[in-house]
Amino acid sequence: MKRLLAFLLFTLLPTTAAAQRSALEELAELPGVGGNEARVSQWLAARLARFEPAVDNLGNVVVTIGSGEPHRVFVTAMDEPGYVVSALTPDGYLRVERIPAAPPHPWFELLHSAQPVQILTRSGKLVPGIVAGLSTHLQPGRESPAEKRTDHIDRIYIDVGARSAEEVRELGVDLLGPLTLEKHAYWLGNSELTAPFAGERAGAAALVRLLEGMDVSRLDGTLSVAFLVRRYLGNQGLDRLLRSVGADEFVLLDRVEKSDATPGAGALVASFEGAGTALADEMLAIAGEENIPARSAPAQTAPRGRYTGAFDLPERAAVVGVPVRWPQTPAEVVSARDAEGVARLLAAYLGAALEPEPTTGVGAGGGAGGTSRQDVGDYLRDLVGIYGVSGYEQPVAERVIGMLPPAAREWAAVDAKGNVFLAFGRPSAKPSLVFVAHMDEIGWVAKEIGEDGRLVLDRRGGFLEEHFLGHAVYIHTGDGMVPAVLELPEDYRTKKYERVQGREHVAYLGARTRAEAEARGIRTGDSVTVPKQFRKLAGTRINGRSFDDRVGCAALIGATWELWRRLAPGDQGVEGVDREVIFVWSVEEEIGLEGAKHFAARAAETGGVPAFVFAVDTFVSGDSPLESSRFAQARLGEGFVVRAVDTSNVAPREWVDRVLAIARKNNIAVQYGVTGGGNDGAAFVPYGAVDVPLGWPLRYSHSAGEVADLKDVEALASIVAALVREF
Repeated sequence: MKRLLAFLLFTLLPTTAAAQRSALEELAELPGVGGNEARVSQWLAARLARFEPAVDNLGNVVVTIGSGEPHRVFVTAMDEPGYVVSALTPDGYLRVERIPAAPPHPWFELLHSAQPVQILTRSGKLVPGIVAGLSTHLQPGRESPAEKRTDHIDRIYIDVGARSAEEVRELGVDLLGPLTLEKHAYWLGNSELTAPFAGERAGAAALVRLLEGMDVSRLDGTLSVAFLVRRYLGNQGLDRLLRSVGADEFVLLDRVEKSDATPGAGALVASFEGAGTALADEMLAIAGEENIPARSAPAQTAPRGRYTGAFDLPERAAVVGVPVRWPQTPAEVVSARDAEGVARLLAAYLGAALEPEPTTGVGAGGGAGGTSRQDVGDYLRDLVGIYGVSGYEQPVAERVIGMLPPAAREWAAVDAKGNVFLAFGRPSAKPSLVFVAHMDEIGWVAKEIGEDGRLVLDRRGGFLEEHFLGHAVYIHTGDGMVPAVLELPEDYRTKKYERVQGREHVAYLGARTRAEAEARGIRTGDSVTVPKQFRKLAGTRINGRSFDDRVGCAALIGATWELWRRLAPGDQGVEGVDREVIFVWSVEEEIGLEGAKHFAARAAETGGVPAFVFAVDTFVSGDSPLESSRFAQARLGEGFVVRAVDTSNVAPREWVDRVLAIARKNNIAVQYGVTGGGNDGAAFVPYGAVDVPLGWPLRYSHSAGEVADLKDVEALASIVAALVREF
């Protein structure tokens, strides 16, 4: 019976969540850094147009209805903490200044590290960018040293893909441009929503619901509903309002500090410190009479003006809010039911009934596009959209096979480990070649479902945890993807990040019990990843999680199309390929080259060890202002890279030179150098193969902020085809 009730609870969730989609979800996805709230103001003014709102020159949006006394004033802030562009570097990075000047908490900068952001231009265009982050494989022990960690504003650089300050300005980006995290809202269980700084908009969503659903004919007196700007700039919006509006009763919808309530607990009601409690007490009594979930919260500090001091609030004043989990972070969680409860409470207090809200559907994400194109960038875009943590690569394998030319697809096979391979060519005196790129990506696997519905996770692959804590993740169930949040330490608002050896990573999905989690299809063994998107930056620069190693996979697919252009039907040979060649798309590289080791061992058993193996994988680049210039200095946009030395291998220089010569002969842009990390080719060396790894320069490896250049990706595909013919 408990499992049935939990299932019914989650089955009914979309109705409640959808009821808030038009306000809470949309508001949560709007950028609105303090002093730059125009997009939020415009949305509110348009949404509430039938109430003829007044919009002042700061951006405050005020709706006034009714007449006479008493004059009640309900207010909420609409802005959020963020940045403005403060400088452009000669090599095309943006520097920023924080708003507010003091960070809201010690983790604030770090929670932006290696994350996608948006810069709002003067024309209203949102330009994508990436906050530079430390690369995993370039740091000793795959951990970030404290002196280089991006937890201080002096170490914040924004990468928009530009190569110069002039290219930045060509995008429409210049000084003063407001900058926020890219906004995506995700519905969790129990009608909870997570989005960057979602709690900053919960009050606005509740007031929109109140205005749209209230029977104004029953309103007694005058009501002013104000959506205010510049909370993070000394409450300038509120200061302006209170100088122009006389209030008999004042209700502030705000984040309620000092309360330990969690989302789903209902509306929070508090008085102001040192002031009367009559209004708060009255509202709590009304909530009890109307069966509206609400609870008392500790008295709150009254808002003040930065330069004008304490505001002259009426005796009847109160604070109303919703519980917020992980406030002032990218992973803020609020409950749509709590926001609805706040609107109902305010309506009941006004003596005006709140009509039921129309239900709208919550849209599902679409799938990736087709697979018949013959452009390596298109292959990469599609592959990035597929999820495949180490050990869970089957969807990637299926897409890889589906992208191959029809004639080549007939020859593709999958071995017992899950590696996809394509053997072609004919035996000859020329050395046999294997090219191997890996299909897996970093992530987690659910190892335990707690009694409280939270998931304890095992890491798959090496990465800097500070790039992921406090951000949304997807749990991949048998029924689809379930959004969740990777939890922050409880003390994130008081202590800076400290590396904890073996820290347990926990995912919160809005479930209260194990039964609720299981009712959503969650099982131990489910894989967990970061939500992904392929983004075009300036010029030919691109961003997307899992470029390592979907770029290598795309390059092999692109080379296959080039080699198979003139293949005769039914012929396994390829024109100009008079040697044995195998393309391998391997599994489980991130957890120890397991797929490559399996393939190499089977090749040795059958006498099929290649003379040369070319691992096609990332060249983690030091082409970033955060990294040492001592090594790994391959630059984005200047060609593929011969990964001559890394942690697992040293390629003989004669063969490095041979690759360089073939690239130059074919006018393929090429670089070579030394980097960190291991490669799949090393698994073949014990059996007699020579490993000559190929790569492309990548910034901010193993993060959501990975940045590459399409020119390098195209060069990589071209060199693979050229080596098949000429090496």
